[in-house]
Amino acid sequence: MKNRYKKLPKKRQNSGYWIYGHHAVVGALTNENRIKYELNITLEAEKKLIQEVDIKKLTLIKRKKTREEIDNLLGGISNHQGICLRVERLNIPELKEFLTDCNKNNSIIVLLDQLEDSQNVGAIFRSALAFKIDGIILTRDNSVSENSFLTKAASSSIDKVPFTKIKNISSCIKFLKESGYWIYGLEMKDGKSLKEMKFPKKVVIILGSESKGLRKITRSLCDEVIKIEINNELESLNVSNTAAIAFYCISNSILEC
Repeated sequence: MKNRYKKLPKKRQNSGYWIYGHHAVVGALTNENRIKYELNITLEAEKKLIQEVDIKKLTLIKRKKTREEIDNLLGGISNHQGICLRVERLNIPELKEFLTDCNKNNSIIVLLDQLEDSQNVGAIFRSALAFKIDGIILTRDNSVSENSFLTKAASSSIDKVPFTKIKNISSCIKFLKESGYWIYGLEMKDGKSLKEMKFPKKVVIILGSESKGLRKITRSLCDEVIKIEINNELESLNVSNTAAIAFYCISNSILEC
């Protein structure tokens, strides 16, 4: 999937945040539009990294560290796999530019309405890459921002799946509809069954917050509300699990059109 982010102007060193974990770091290192400052790596992790990245060509600070030193650098985080990279946050496009790049004959976009958990959003990015989702829209208010935990959970996909942020969901959905997209909100207990749906070629899937689901205003703007039917003995699925199931079903449905 082609990356579509524009490069930020160079900022002062040591700003930004740490990305850690092999796959997340490889994703950032191979994203030419990601500004990178400093790579810290153990000898063991370096042996794995050089199979995917020519580190001799990297124009950044490179430091050899022990696992314990990286633990301390990351404030006690231990699942870093012996590697961490200091980077700038991605410079994301405005909605119009984002949609121009995503707007194809067959297109699936995900809108995350006020999701606040980094692990969930990271997992959704990962599923989006797995099922070739064209892009992700997040709300600016009450929504997680790019951070170390999200990037680790996304496992490189945040550097591969285009995304943007919006201030006003009503204006965003109106623009999406004018651009030919049909809007589907996902709920657990209400709406038509996902397995019975036939989807058009241009779809927006909306996922609501972890605690409250779709907001009333968001629901009112959907063309259809759909649900994933599950065992009655279970109240609901985690939002990232719900997303993965929906991406699989909807992407296959559109491909069959």
